[in-house]
Amino acid sequence: MLTVSLSGVRFQAPIGLYPQEAFLGNEIELFLSVSQQAAIDNLPLIDYALLHAIAEAAVQEPAHLLETVLQRIVAGVTGAYPGSRIKVAVRKRNPPMAGQIDYSEVQWES
Repeated sequence: MLTVSLSGVRFQAPIGLYPQEAFLGNEIELFLSVSQQAAIDNLPLIDYALLHAIAEAAVQEPAHLLETVLQRIVAGVTGAYPGSRIKVAVRKRNPPMAGQIDYSEVQWES
């Protein structure tokens, strides 16, 4: 099994329920891991630059929910690498809530 991962990827993006979040944006951080069955002498190419582009496109389009961003990333990766195992975590850093919260997060794994 070959796995390629991107960790700590950050974007400023219009993600959130509140109007100021769409206007000001939020700091979105993500983890993305894509795995494919492989023999050590015949490794497939999983292009991490393409994975980054998929993630960037997913967060730059406005959305109310982190789950929407998660769905976009999974759809993009599945289209590029059918049959792959995918792990994704999408975080909103410093969400606009009472108290001090490092991040809110949604995760998905196939």
